Amino acid sequence: MFPLGAALLPGESLPLRIFEPRYRQMLHDCLGGDASLSGFGVVLIARGREVGGGDVRHDVGTFADIDTAVTEPDGQALISCTGTWRFRVVDWLSDDPYPRAVIRPLSEPSLDDASVRRLTGIGARVRQLVEESFAARGVPLDDDVPLFDAADLATVGVFGWAARLPIGPADRQELLEAADYPTRCHVFDEAVATMEARIRFGA
Repeated sequence: MFPLGAALLPGESLPLRIFEPRYRQMLHDCLGGDASLSGFGVVLIARGREVGGGDVRHDVGTFADIDTAVTEPDGQALISCTGTWRFRVVDWLSDDPYPRAVIRPLSEPSLDDASVRRLTGIGARVRQLVEESFAARGVPLDDDVPLFDAADLATVGVFGWAARLPIGPADRQELLEAADYPTRCHVFDEAVATMEARIRFGA
């Protein structure tokens, strides 16, 4: 397990520099010395810091698949991961030699038509906010700017949308913990409303 100061969402990329001895040991155990890369669980720290231990952790997290790992001469490592599936911690084990836990995968709810309509409505607000931000800076929109429409939603999902936006760790965690799409819609709506207020009114 790798407790961090930010919640990892399914589908999101996660680059990490591994320098603490305990996590260097964890990485060695994850890779297992063979060609098949494995992964580890990522949870948000509720209280405390990433370095040194003694933190309090949330129990719902995301499993991170290790895509690449490069070990440097000093023993530190640079790894690139991708969030995959959600889990809940059933039992925290000893942190010796590194944080470990028994976890249970969480099932993914079906995306219903009503939630698609609500999310695309929220996406339209996000797109408008993006267009306003570009216009205020006198910068033209290019083709790489996401549309936040139904087709985009079908490709990356609500987690993909949230990963693109400056949403706080508490909102990201609440979205990760949401067990159904009506709840996810509500959480995402509230997070976007907070972002709108912050950008438009400096709230």
